[in-house]
Amino acid sequence: MLTAVVIHLRAAQGGILTGATGPQVHGFWFRHWRSVNPAVADRLHERSPVRPFTLSPLMGLPRPRDGRIRVFPGTPAWIRITTLERELSDRLHEQWLPRLPNRILLGDLEWEVLGISRAPGDHPWAGEMSLQELTESRLLSPRAPHRWRLVFASPTTFRMESQHLPFPLPDRLVSSWLRRWWAFGTVPIPEGLVERARTGLAISEYALRTVPVRETHRVLIGCQGTAVLRAVDLALWERLAIDLLVAYAFWCGSGHYTAQGMGMTRLLAETEAFNRESSEGMRSGSTTPPESSAGAPDRS
Repeated sequence: MLTAVVIHLRAAQGGILTGATGPQVHGFWFRHWRSVNPAVADRLHERSPVRPFTLSPLMGLPRPRDGRIRVFPGTPAWIRITTLERELSDRLHEQWLPRLPNRILLGDLEWEVLGISRAPGDHPWAGEMSLQELTESRLLSPRAPHRWRLVFASPTTFRMESQHLPFPLPDRLVSSWLRRWWAFGTVPIPEGLVERARTGLAISEYALRTVPVRETHRVLIGCQGTAVLRAVDLALWERLAIDLLVAYAFWCGSGHYTAQGMGMTRLLAETEAFNRESSEGMRSGSTTPPESSAGAPDRS
């Protein structure tokens, strides 16, 4: 079972946020598991390098200035949790979510828990689906898309040997999705799809900016915004497989450090993308990328 829930928060106090908030959400995730089921916490720590979950940074906050965000009492925000396997999804619903305290600590600030969104009708980043349903809906579809418009809502980066690349090259995207699919998916997808993506997929449009993700001893650079993948030389089955992985990215994320707030990814429908682009274009002088939040830049 693939699960994505959004937890709505409100600042219980004012203060300054510094450093990345993704690792702070990661710390809270494990602390709460320690309190409700230490065995699950231990198992999750052992599930490296492919984690059966992803986490967001604090989303919905103003942009950082000089790596700092001033938070006032009552400031709204949200965090997102996804799980990629049925057992963890069941534990999330049965144990972790029901025992959420009324207030949680992220970094040095206390936040009130206001509610939880579980369905896309309540929040565009929430939703649940079985792997079988996802697989059948994409691989057995009567049409195989030729293009996919993606939004990267938190900074996204890809490992290239000993360095990180803050741009979604098609083969790097497919490789990152496949690693999670091979670990948790239901049907085999051949490794050769990565090489086919290198020559048969292209980035035809993008509206991305680079964003620093600052931690105590390092700064990672990620990209944030939208990009369009276009099939230029792919067979029918390859386009269907890419379509499945693009949909899967809603839960598994893209690139590196998805368990610490990076790589939040969502496929945009064409009508949604048109409305989004129209509204963005009407904002005179706006440079904020789609779905962005100051909880993701510098504070991701």
